[in-house]
Amino acid sequence: MVNFLTLPLRMSKKVSGALLLVLLGAIWGSSFILMKLGMSPRSGVKAFNHSQVASLRMMVAAIVLLPFSIPTIRLLFQKKGVYLLIVGLCGNLIPSFLFTYANTELSGGASGILNSFTPVFTVLIGFLMFKIKIHWLQILGILISTLGVVFLLSSEADISSEVHFGHLGAVMLATLLYGISVNTIRHKLSDVSPMQVTSLGLLSIFPCALLSFLYEGTAYTLVENPYGLEAFGYIFLLGCVGTALSNIYFNRLIKMTSALFASSVTYLIPVFAVIFGSFFNENLTWVELLAMIILLFGVFMVNFYSLMLQSKSPQ
Repeated sequence: MVNFLTLPLRMSKKVSGALLLVLLGAIWGSSFILMKLGMSPRSGVKAFNHSQVASLRMMVAAIVLLPFSIPTIRLLFQKKGVYLLIVGLCGNLIPSFLFTYANTELSGGASGILNSFTPVFTVLIGFLMFKIKIHWLQILGILISTLGVVFLLSSEADISSEVHFGHLGAVMLATLLYGISVNTIRHKLSDVSPMQVTSLGLLSIFPCALLSFLYEGTAYTLVENPYGLEAFGYIFLLGCVGTALSNIYFNRLIKMTSALFASSVTYLIPVFAVIFGSFFNENLTWVELLAMIILLFGVFMVNFYSLMLQSKSPQ
């Protein structure tokens, strides 16, 4: 029987790393649509609100991984516990609420494009908190990426008067938190297995998700709303695959390669987000496309500046 959790390790690092990037890009690219379907499973139908979707997603993911987190729960009460909590909060819980809030107004494609800024924050957090050196080409890439973000923010605000900068800012804050989480995993949890990082990180924030679940009356919505079960099906898929399984693979990718290489998955997320969004009548405007190209070019410079230097060096 094939063990799909260990399959990538049986391949070469380059091949498995590339495959994991594509797989994660597809999974997380579809997450934006799944969030929307959790809130509105059918056109014109409302089921769960954004906070209910976020808390349910986290609870499902944490519960699914309980068989792996409970046996090693002692780590949460040791020195590593603080870092696992940081990963749980910054890599899962808070961004989950931020993204569902943002998706009440933004298209999945726009959220996916803004999410591509994650590698930029990965570099900045690594430089500021972990004293990782930064090259001038990376600084230039950060400036170009920022230009793409500003371009997208201004265009989104112009296209729809209902879009508030709070929703756009929520995605940017989520990418900042992702940068903190990625660096924490790489520099503080390198000796902890990907499964433990993911399962214990989710377990650490389970009480917060449960409190939100109870406060929002999510159980009542699930039972009483005629589309509650259908919407929960999308959220269950989002929690199991889009959070639990994908985070295990992502944490494994960080350990196999580097924090920067792993965060490069954000190149693929907007592409898949736009593809999946097109199936639900979300159209990518030329302004969004141009902003995505500018942003991704800047991110490319941030991640692969060394390749650019090698191409200029004499042979």
